[in-house]
Amino acid sequence: MSKPKQIAWESWNAKIEEMTMSQDTLPPEISIDEEIYNEMEVSPEIMPQEIFLQPQRVLYTPMGTYPEDSQMKPSDRWDCWLAYTNFDITNSIAEIIEGIDGVEALRVLGRYSFFVGVGKLFDIKDVRTSMEKELCAYSEQEILSDENTQATVDLVKEQLMTKKYWSMLVSPTGDVEYIVSDKMDRIYLEDLNKLLERKQNIGGIILRGNDG
Repeated sequence: MSKPKQIAWESWNAKIEEMTMSQDTLPPEISIDEEIYNEMEVSPEIMPQEIFLQPQRVLYTPMGTYPEDSQMKPSDRWDCWLAYTNFDITNSIAEIIEGIDGVEALRVLGRYSFFVGVGKLFDIKDVRTSMEKELCAYSEQEILSDENTQATVDLVKEQLMTKKYWSMLVSPTGDVEYIVSDKMDRIYLEDLNKLLERKQNIGGIILRGNDG
């Protein structure tokens, strides 16, 4: 029995903002006492401020390392998100993600996680909805790969074969709902629309008889 596919989201831009704010609260640059400095062996070519020059702060991102003040870092270029899934992120899944409108950058981080950068003129809610619709749907092969689900579907099919018109919704968890009729009338079509709406809400697949 398959579990519903899920994607959890975490804002990368928010993480970077929080990280930057915490770094800004660090103690100020340490000054050195003039008497101590005079006793140090320092090359005349080195100015005092160079001894304690703070190194440039950098950010480690899924797309590489960037200076903190760089305008090319991912959080400045895109609306960036980390995504966590309960299904494998295969090469075919990555191709689907890259093909979704608004996606400008993708980095697969592991078997169940990826980083995505969304163009600034796209609404992240729309992009996430499109992505979840594409990635969280189960194919007929995936759902029927479960032996118990396949056995249930076969049993229901045997019972419906005597009817001319039938449609069956098989959910990702293996539950089966069906409608049946001897004719393609208004009642059957209304029930079919309800079945299709149910599929939109819970996922799954629709199986139909030879006549629909």
